[in-house]
Order: sequence, then C-alpha cells, then structure tokens
Amino acid sequence: MPVLTIQKLADDLFLRPIAISMNSLALSVLMSQVMSANGNLDWRPITICVTSDILAMGADHLKDKEEEFSSDCNNANDPRLASWFVYARTFLTASAVLLALALSQCPISTLLTTATFVLPALLWTTPISFNKFGLISRRLLGRFGGNNHQPPLASAHTLVIKRIPGMKAIFNGIIRGYGIYTIVRSVLSGSGNLTTTLPSPWSFVQLIVWSTVNRSCHATLTDVRDLDEDLKAGVPTIPVLLGSVLKTKVILTACHMLVMLAFIENPYIMGSCLFATALVWMLGKHSSKRAFLLSSHSQSLFIVWYLLTRHV
Repeated sequence: MPVLTIQKLADDLFLRPIAISMNSLALSVLMSQVMSANGNLDWRPITICVTSDILAMGADHLKDKEEEFSSDCNNANDPRLASWFVYARTFLTASAVLLALALSQCPISTLLTTATFVLPALLWTTPISFNKFGLISRRLLGRFGGNNHQPPLASAHTLVIKRIPGMKAIFNGIIRGYGIYTIVRSVLSGSGNLTTTLPSPWSFVQLIVWSTVNRSCHATLTDVRDLDEDLKAGVPTIPVLLGSVLKTKVILTACHMLVMLAFIENPYIMGSCLFATALVWMLGKHSSKRAFLLSSHSQSLFIVWYLLTRHV
C-alpha cells in the first residue's frame, strides 16, 4: 500500500479538485457571457458550477483518503496528516456555503436542475439499495391504508453509479458538460436575460455537443490511465470493456474529429478538438496524473483565447 504523505493529501484534497473545477469555471464563464442577452457575466451560474465540481470531486477524494488513512495504524500517530482532513472538510464546507448562497439568489428551477446533476456526482461510489426504497414505500402504503403483509424482497439489489458498465465516462460528460449548460440556461432564463441568438461563431447545439463530448472523452482518457486498477477492482469502464488501449484511443480520436467536422466553422472548437486529439495519443497508462490535467483543460485554453480576442 502506498505511503500517505502531506503532498499526496494536498494534491488529492485541494489541488486536483481546484484544477479540474477551473474547466467548469471556463465553460460557465463562456456560456454565461454568450447566452446572456446583455453580454454581461452572471456570477450565480459560475459559482454554482465551480462549487458543485469542487464538492463532488472533493467529497469523493476525501472519502478515499480517509479510508486509506484509517487502514494504516501508523497514521494515527501523525497529527499533521490528521489536520489536513480538517482543512479539507473546512474547504468543502466553505464551498457548500457559497453554493447555497448562489442558489438562494436563483429561481427554484435552478435548485432542481442543480440537484439533478449534482446528486449523482455526490453518490458516485455510494451503493444505492432498492430494498430500502421498497421498505419505505411499503411502510407508506401501510400507513395510508395499504396492505401491511406484503412479502419481503427476495434479495438485496444495489446500484453503484460508477459501476454501470461503460457509463462512467458518459455520465461524467453529461454532468460536467450538459449540466453546466442547463444550469446557466436556468439562471439566465429565470432572470429574463437569456438570449435567443448567440454571437458568432457560437450556437446552442455547439455548446451542448462540444462540452458533453469533450468531458466524456476526457473521462475515458483518464480511465486509460487507471486501466490496471479498474481491472483489479472490477470497474467496467470503456477501456476495460474494450480490453484495448489502442481501440479506446481510436474511438476517442473519432469522437473529437466528428465534433470538429460538425462545427468546422468555429475555430475555437476546431482548435480544442485537435489539441484534445493530440493529447489522446500523447498520454497513456504511464503518464502522471498532473499530465492529464492538460486533457481536462483542452477546452479552457481555447475559451480563454476567445474571451481575449473578444475584449482586445
């Protein structure tokens, strides 16, 4: 078992969640500006998207590291390691407060939209028992005059979102891509500031498809890095199901190329797709986690380019 160090805790509990959330920052800034009728930024969807990303990833990493910390009795004698978990909980609490503040300034539809995309991310590795739902429903039926003598379920059925075959990366793309679009749209629509026509070269379809496919492809590429671990743990990611890193990279290349060709008139999407494709072949199982941060920002760099050219 790898030794838990302060550097690893700082990376997993703080640096990586913040670094990954910067892509959500870039995407939400872009969408907030181009979808706004007056062209101004709205802080609410940006705050919601960034803090939600930090909470989802940070909570997942915190859970993993707490299990790793408690599995080694030697860690109990190191108060410095224990203090980093306090810092991480404080960081997540502050993010939750900011999220609640932003949601309190939005219509109820934004709260429901955010919950739709954030809850699956928070429950990413949590076993969901269908027997519990059945027990609750039977009790409610009994309380309101239903049959109190229904037979119990034969066996316990649980669902772990992360372990749905081949769907981990797709769910990731929907949550981090299409989810950002729907949150921005909900906030702007609720304030009457949603435009019907986006500035050139953008369109609603471009924003949805580009962001969703890019996030799904990035998640699949990180699964290439974790292929050996996922095989041992039995996590049915796309690379595991295909049984080949080469096949996975060919499919990722095809996805990026199809998006580029579909929106060839947009130089920012074209550049992003070409950059993402290059990273598909540059990164692999032996690349460091920090190297994969480039893939997570294959959109961010070109969003910054667009924003700079717009204001220069």
